[in-house]
Amino acid sequence: MRFLFKIAFFSLWTGAVLSGIVLFGACSSSRKAGEAGPAVRVARPEAPALPYEVQRRFDELFLEAVRQKEKGNYDAEHELLEGALRVHPDAPEALYEMALLKISFSGSADSLRRAAGEEMLCRAVELAPDNEYYKEALGSYYAQRRSFDKAVELYEELAAGNPSSENLSMLVGLYEETDNYQGAIRTLERLEKIEGKSETYSVEKFKIYTQMGDNQHAYAAIEDLCAEYPADLRYRVLLGDLYRQNGYNEMALAIYRDVLTLEPENSFAQLSLLAYHNTSGEDSLYNDLVRKVVLNPQTRPEAKVEVMKSFSADNLRRGEDSTRVLSLFKEALEQPQESRELAELYAYYIMSVKMPVDSLAPVMRRILDIEPDYSRARLQLLQILLRKDDMKAVAELCRDGRIYDPSQIVFYLYEGLSLSRLGRDGEAVRTLRHGTEHVDEGSDAGVVSDLYATLGDLLHESGDCKAAYTAYDSAITYNSENLVCLNNYAYFLSLEGRELDHAAGMSKRTIEAEPENPTYLDTYAWILYRQHRYTQARIYIDQTLKYAAGDASDAGLYEHAGDIYFRCGERTQAVAFWRKALSLSDDAEQRAVLKRKIRNRRP
Repeated sequence: MRFLFKIAFFSLWTGAVLSGIVLFGACSSSRKAGEAGPAVRVARPEAPALPYEVQRRFDELFLEAVRQKEKGNYDAEHELLEGALRVHPDAPEALYEMALLKISFSGSADSLRRAAGEEMLCRAVELAPDNEYYKEALGSYYAQRRSFDKAVELYEELAAGNPSSENLSMLVGLYEETDNYQGAIRTLERLEKIEGKSETYSVEKFKIYTQMGDNQHAYAAIEDLCAEYPADLRYRVLLGDLYRQNGYNEMALAIYRDVLTLEPENSFAQLSLLAYHNTSGEDSLYNDLVRKVVLNPQTRPEAKVEVMKSFSADNLRRGEDSTRVLSLFKEALEQPQESRELAELYAYYIMSVKMPVDSLAPVMRRILDIEPDYSRARLQLLQILLRKDDMKAVAELCRDGRIYDPSQIVFYLYEGLSLSRLGRDGEAVRTLRHGTEHVDEGSDAGVVSDLYATLGDLLHESGDCKAAYTAYDSAITYNSENLVCLNNYAYFLSLEGRELDHAAGMSKRTIEAEPENPTYLDTYAWILYRQHRYTQARIYIDQTLKYAAGDASDAGLYEHAGDIYFRCGERTQAVAFWRKALSLSDDAEQRAVLKRKIRNRRP
């Protein structure tokens, strides 16, 4: 329950603006810049009356400052407040509002502005000592700056005049922050006098007594809870835990067994009994109980996760055989799951024991069964399927992925690629075009570029060159360094003999980036050939062949080499290159062309 008070403690400054520093609000709640401040709702404290004209001028400036604040015009608000304070330097409401501005808009290194804001806030409290809002703001500021003693002093003053649950709860949190457990207990007792005993306060007192090492009072607090809430067996289990922590193992064990007799599926007792058997070295009992708890349909899902987390961590720490843990994970995941947490823990364990990455595939599928729109698991499964080159599974996975998460462009890209690999180019083009409709400012530029580049390749293959070049232009717009796109775009332009200077510029960028890539070198050599720059083309085709692998995919490189060498006047070497190309090619059309070139000894 300590966390309960931490929430109350920090709730006063959750409305951060710009730099993350906050505006302190009223009524124990955060208030952002632009929200109505308490200063305009609280009567101004008595002070020496100002002359009528001066008071009127101050009111005009201050109220206009508040109006600008409501509109979010903080610069204007600041200027107006400065004017109001020149008219009336000791106006607490103006000091308060100016303090909020300075504190809220000061960066972490802007100590002078922050110090000025703190001084103004202190002055506002001094001038209006009965204004609770000002004190709350200053107390919250001190707490944020970890000046807990000053914060406690202010909240004690507030609680003395207004012992509300908000003020007292804040005090409990402040006392716990400073390890002043006696102060926290004393404040909890004040809360109980106002609101009566409650489960929340009793549990908090128990935890504080435990932290203090005051077992006598801790036992008493839990026993009171057991008496107050006899139907809630959690407190019986807490009492057992306290006995176990202090070495009274038999008493603890008796309580756990008693609770489980009354309520066999009680997760709290099961977890505590597990911890008991684990620390006592009773491995067989511990392992049997782990299995019983994890496979019990009545066990809460979060309890199963905690048990398996501890069980798998113990296994890893001891370096034991992972078979038992893996088997239990599999059995547990065969049951209906409310969340993906257990499956994710299983995936983490698989990685921890360094099993093959492919072992994650069924786990990722199970996660997607539980939560189909969980894109992280789908993307991880996609990587595994791509590595296995399972294009049919990739297509199905991505199809479902774009249904559940239509903004994830990667699903359109890989579904299109896989469909193309499966010979379904028409479907691939439709999928990729559908993907372009979902591109927005948040899309990954690299993925979008690849999507357009792939679309361009397929459109060019279908004969729609105009649309293909438009797609290539889009691809380069999103990623000017998309080398594959630059190469393909340049090569296709060279085949048509159009825009050769533009093609050469794109191709040169690819060989500058990867000077040993034979495909990119061949493209540049061929563009030079189409520009009739044969001597330069020969230099680059020689580089191309230097890095070529010499397999069937290189037949086109050797054919280009033959054409280039022919134009350089070396017919014998040209024929030799064409013969090499013929020996590598398995394409009937290309082989026919090569035979003609060899027979005629010319391109």
